[in-house]
Amino acid sequence: MRPKTKYHYQVIADVLRHHIESGELAVDEQLPAESKLAAHYGVSTPTVRAALDILQAEGLVEKVQGLGNFVRKPSRLTYCSERYLPGRKWVVESDLEVTVDVRGTEAAGAVARLLQVQAGTPLVEYLYRGYKGTNPQSLARVYVPREVAHLTMLPRTWSPWGDNVRMLLGLAGIQVASTVERITARFLNAEESELLRLASRIPVLAVERTSMDADGRVVEGAFLALLGDRTEAVFTTTHAHTRAPELEDA
Repeated sequence: MRPKTKYHYQVIADVLRHHIESGELAVDEQLPAESKLAAHYGVSTPTVRAALDILQAEGLVEKVQGLGNFVRKPSRLTYCSERYLPGRKWVVESDLEVTVDVRGTEAAGAVARLLQVQAGTPLVEYLYRGYKGTNPQSLARVYVPREVAHLTMLPRTWSPWGDNVRMLLGLAGIQVASTVERITARFLNAEESELLRLASRIPVLAVERTSMDADGRVVEGAFLALLGDRTEAVFTTTHAHTRAPELEDA
């Protein structure tokens, strides 16, 4: 029966979340069409979409283009700063499938700025895509200038973040001395949406990563799209046991 009260999108999200968490709506079950939900709650379709956007950001609902909205089991990959420590290996989840495509390209626009090279500089691009079943989990585009090293090998185990390229650089005699990662929040852009076959309104943590050698030369650059509803970023700082600095009076 259609409720008499007009619902706010946040309330609709709360009700649907309760149905999902209680098991009334099972994993992989399709939700009613947005128009039917709008009629049931006495609201407009954009209001229903705003409620579903909240659930998508929480990883409880996934919108499949042309099919509708489905309940999904929350599953998160961990983007961890500790993976750069000497001897630390990345752990690839057993049900995660990572594919990589390699091609030659030339620096332009944001890529040229990230690598601090001139437009037209020859590069090698590594495109990593991670999936659980048919569900996209991660996207990483990694670039290495050809003048830095000619990397031809591919490892057997692939990191969803493209960390394998650092290993290949080491095998080629190029040592990474420092890495800078800049993280911002935004939605998927058009190119990322096409590569992952996802709607462009999905929130992501966007990572720009640059790795330098001891001379400060950029030897690797990467653009990562960490899907907000299925990734967590963990950054750990190890503190030396030294006396804390005293605060000075202004």
